[in-house]
Amino acid sequence: MNLKSIKFLLLSYFGIALIGAFFLMLPFSHTKEIDFIDAFFTATSALTCTGLIIKDTALDFTSFGHGIILFLIQLGGFGYMTMLGLIYVLFRKRLGNAEKNMLKEALNLTKYDDLMGFIKKILVYVLCVEFVGALLLSLDFSIRFGLTDGIWYGTFHAISAFNNSGFSIFPNSLIDFRTDLLVNFVICALVIIGGIGYICLAELHFFIRDKIGQKKFCHFSLHFKIVISVSMLLIVFCAFMILLLEWKNPKTFEGFGFFEKIIASIFTAINYRTAGFVTYDMSNLRDCTLFFSMIFMFIGGAPGGTATGIKVTTVAVLFAFCRSILNNEEARLFGRAINEESIQKALLIFIISSFYFIALSLLLVLFQADMAFLPLLFETMSAFSTVGISTGDGGILSLSVNFNDVGKIIIVVAMILGKSGVMIFTLALFGRARVSRVKYLKEKIIL
Repeated sequence: MNLKSIKFLLLSYFGIALIGAFFLMLPFSHTKEIDFIDAFFTATSALTCTGLIIKDTALDFTSFGHGIILFLIQLGGFGYMTMLGLIYVLFRKRLGNAEKNMLKEALNLTKYDDLMGFIKKILVYVLCVEFVGALLLSLDFSIRFGLTDGIWYGTFHAISAFNNSGFSIFPNSLIDFRTDLLVNFVICALVIIGGIGYICLAELHFFIRDKIGQKKFCHFSLHFKIVISVSMLLIVFCAFMILLLEWKNPKTFEGFGFFEKIIASIFTAINYRTAGFVTYDMSNLRDCTLFFSMIFMFIGGAPGGTATGIKVTTVAVLFAFCRSILNNEEARLFGRAINEESIQKALLIFIISSFYFIALSLLLVLFQADMAFLPLLFETMSAFSTVGISTGDGGILSLSVNFNDVGKIIIVVAMILGKSGVMIFTLALFGRARVSRVKYLKEKIIL
């Protein structure tokens, strides 16, 4: 992707968020007064599928406002560049090289083969998964709230969950549904399916088709194996650690029954992967749990999906690289060697992501000096990884509602940075370095 396309991609996020803010500020979009910075924050949170809220989504916005938020969530999760590709398909226009490059980068594809066909498949997957999720949730919600409201609640939360946004139009998120097995299962399933990425969904489709067709050679790619195995491992380990750290916490798990603790820990572990739904008050978590949770928020989901973070594939490559150094062997995963370019890119993503997180945290601490350090750190990570979980303001809103305008802008930048990707953000700011033809003498450094 050339530098011009990269800058366009990044600026488009800001532009769409500004348009969304304009619509949210319309008189028929909200029930209470809302200023520009709060509207811009909300629109950005929806577009980046984060879920941090400084206005009560359920009460402070009208049905039209909810519709705007839902559209931004769908646009952000599906990818506006993918939407642009669909528009080209609908109007039967050919994509130029610039558009193809941006689509390939946005979808994390390695080649151009049948790009538009892949986009069509994505649309089918998204609509089918969201429809099934909305149907199942609507069955549950209709019993509680009536048919019309139940269908609307089911549709909103299915789209929000699949796109890993964490927005809810219930006043206290999903706290009232902590023991509802159907709601917990459907939300978690949607979050996982959205988080593993469209590439894995497409591969699973082809694998099932080949199996049914009884083809001899049908197997999963290394990417699929890494994403599924690492994702499942992280979820199980995170759930176990939450149980261990919070089991005797009188403000969270101690009052829960045994199975309630299990369900709550699994639900939380899955939603740390950039979804942001909660079934209990996160402000009461112990400091050790908050700190531990940031590691999983930082990792995030898989490439080419609705989740962000540094990605599970990056972590897997870094693990393989470290193991290869310690064992003095070639870096490998699942019996396949990892090329040098992937290792270099994984290291670069990790280092740049760490730098941005530290820089944003320092800025937030500087401009919000009157607030506790760990909650600020947690809020920054939640925004940067587009998770949306917050220690809160003492009520249902995120901690960001207590920030001044500068603090809110820092969180907005963190959300857009996390959604667009650190590589794109860095290249848009600094451009590409010139290729140097100068060769220097090599010398060993003592470490």
